[in-house]
Amino acid sequence: MTGVERKIAEFVRKYAVWILFVLATGAGVLLRAVGMDFKSDDFNSFLLGWWNIITDQDFSGLSRQVGNYNIPYQVIIFFLTRVMGEALHAYKLVSVLFDFALAAGAGLLAAQYRGERFFRFVPVMTYAVVLCSLTVVLNSAFWGQCDSMYVSLILFALYCTMKERHIAAFILLGVSLAFKLQMIFILPLYLYYYVSVKKVSILHFFLIPLTDIVMCLPAVFCGRPIADIINIYVGQTDYGKQIQMNYPNLYAFMCDGRKVEYYYLLKPMTIVLTMGILAAGLLLVLYRRVDLSKPEKLMMTGIWTSFTCLMFLSSMHERYSYLLDALLMVYFFMTKKHPFVAVTASLISLRGYCYYLFGNYEALTLAQTAVVNTALYVYVTFLFVRETVMDLPVLCMPRTKK
Repeated sequence: MTGVERKIAEFVRKYAVWILFVLATGAGVLLRAVGMDFKSDDFNSFLLGWWNIITDQDFSGLSRQVGNYNIPYQVIIFFLTRVMGEALHAYKLVSVLFDFALAAGAGLLAAQYRGERFFRFVPVMTYAVVLCSLTVVLNSAFWGQCDSMYVSLILFALYCTMKERHIAAFILLGVSLAFKLQMIFILPLYLYYYVSVKKVSILHFFLIPLTDIVMCLPAVFCGRPIADIINIYVGQTDYGKQIQMNYPNLYAFMCDGRKVEYYYLLKPMTIVLTMGILAAGLLLVLYRRVDLSKPEKLMMTGIWTSFTCLMFLSSMHERYSYLLDALLMVYFFMTKKHPFVAVTASLISLRGYCYYLFGNYEALTLAQTAVVNTALYVYVTFLFVRETVMDLPVLCMPRTKK
């Protein structure tokens, strides 16, 4: 090896983490550049029409609802119509920027758990994997969806929770709710945290709707009824009127999820069933006096509660697993446990994305995927009970002496 080669090798060794960060960031940008011109059915059917309506309005137009997204997202789109003037890339740019926030939040959680700074190997690797995850890339750069917005804020809320900055955590949850109703998937975790750790007050929970209201004030000042803040999300809970909407949960086995009559028949049951299972988990946490101030237990509980919502609530889209996938990836890099769970969940989500975006009908059917997903949920429930509720160590194969 020549002197120059030795210097290059030493440079790479010394700055390996920074090089990984730069390469991952560059790869994330390039992966998204591939899909920026792709037009999904959602864009053609909904997003473009909403953009055109908002473009033709002045600021007073915020007094009326356009589309079914909440008010703060409509405000962002209003300003983008004035700055960019082109819908497809504008929608995607917002989501892509939050992709990087999502990856940063994942890296911070790994760093916090390990007691390291962000620019160490494991936190930066967490950042890289989350940023370059195919479902994360497809969601923003191809689909033009904004799930990274609310999930990135949840990750930062979890980071603040681990650092016991509870006011900041609940405000971040409120901002997350202001962008997407699916934030409620993480709320059971905070209820568990409330009864377990006893370091937050019930008053902290009022910060969530209060923050949502504050985020919506620009439209209220333009004449929007304040009741719209609630009505938008109430309407979303009844949107589509299908018991099953391409997420492979239990209802993929039961009936034709597209029939409206099954939706009205089964929806009340799905709510009661979900609340009952979550209540059982809460009783276990109380009975076993689980300490959710421990980051590992906090994350596993959040994984199980969000997975429970996906498996038992009605009208679940394939995109609604975005939070679960992010939590599983972060949990693996935090603890180095159960990598196949994170990989399997990501592949299940990828099947749903490819089905919708690219018309991949020849792959696994929804019912076949639901078999795998149900088995995965049962296993995650086992992990939740064993490692969080019962606080038993991970089973390992005994080492044989040579």
